[in-house]
Amino acid sequence: MTDLSTVTGNVLDTSLHAADADALKRMHAVRPVWRGIALARDVIPFSGRTILHAGPPVRPGRIAQPLANCAIMAMIYEGWAQDVTSAAAMLDRGEVQLLPAQDQRAMVPLAAVVSPNMAVQVVADAHDTENVTFSPLNGGMALAQRLGLCNRQVLSHLRWINGNLASTLEIIADRDVPLIDIADAALADGDDLHSRTISATRRFVQVLAPRLGGDTPERRFLDKASAFFLNIWMAATKCIASAGQGEASSLVTALGGNGVDVGVKVGGQADRWFTTAASPPSGSLAEGFKNEDRLGAIGDSALLDAMGFGAMSAVSMRGAGLVAGDLAGLLPCPHDAFTRSGLHLGMPARNIIAQGSTPEIVLGILDRNGKNGRIGGGIYRPPLCLFATAIAALELNLISPKRG
Repeated sequence: MTDLSTVTGNVLDTSLHAADADALKRMHAVRPVWRGIALARDVIPFSGRTILHAGPPVRPGRIAQPLANCAIMAMIYEGWAQDVTSAAAMLDRGEVQLLPAQDQRAMVPLAAVVSPNMAVQVVADAHDTENVTFSPLNGGMALAQRLGLCNRQVLSHLRWINGNLASTLEIIADRDVPLIDIADAALADGDDLHSRTISATRRFVQVLAPRLGGDTPERRFLDKASAFFLNIWMAATKCIASAGQGEASSLVTALGGNGVDVGVKVGGQADRWFTTAASPPSGSLAEGFKNEDRLGAIGDSALLDAMGFGAMSAVSMRGAGLVAGDLAGLLPCPHDAFTRSGLHLGMPARNIIAQGSTPEIVLGILDRNGKNGRIGGGIYRPPLCLFATAIAALELNLISPKRG
């Protein structure tokens, strides 16, 4: 344990492990900025026919149908296959490699994927040119690829998002857009920066407005796409979380599900996923659907809640006078740049074990059969054993470090 007293000027919980206190300092020093749009293959290393997905690695023969649908749409978009049947056959034969997006410093929501010729948003730490992260463009609501649907309308929308919209944003992205100020103000307005990003999206679009133009299809889309900021903030959160890597750090630096498994990474074991079966979120379903229709937890956006946003925002904004509840110990330190919301940011897995409680994650619920998209929404609680395994491995590595 350590007796450090401050983290970036704020009072620090003195029960923090020294490595976790240092990791939180590094996280809190990150200042993410939106740097514009790039072609995925220009900024992310792709090997052959590779598709990036949410959560930990997909086990052979265990791909969730919504994720398979998104991969099929990407394969047709890339020109690797001409139709759904041939794309599905290629996927079954293992001719396309599926890799976790977070292993490539990217973040994707729900069942969404990234392939080489898709556009990605670039988020960087203004203080560290090496800390750069990525996310696909948010596709809005009904036809967004993250919903795991497979049809011509989704493919057409995917082409527009990565064509017209991406080109427009690339042209106008002539300066960095600081993101913490937008996020902090949006939290104070009532956003949670996961399930609700209305204020954040509006503020972001206002920054772009002078260069965006007036009544264009792209501007009309952005004015209606209330969740557009979500993907940007996912990349920003990954940028912040990446700074939590370091020897002995138990800070959660990756968290997500692929519909079959859910996985976590901690700062001191940055290259290793710890996984368990992904149970479905608990919540309300659209009329006509039953619990057995729910897909297991899916999406990289789970990391947002583990950092203090989403379902955990009411816990993390203790400075705003909100009730912290019994999860307060999971988020020990306030972030001095979130001056309006008073947000606490960064979750040590050691605190999860000490508290005996895991974070609440707000997630959309997808149809496990991949036919109906989003069928509800609710809360997912990752099992305690997931974090206990990660901590056990971390402590074992500290006692008996691997030798080169």
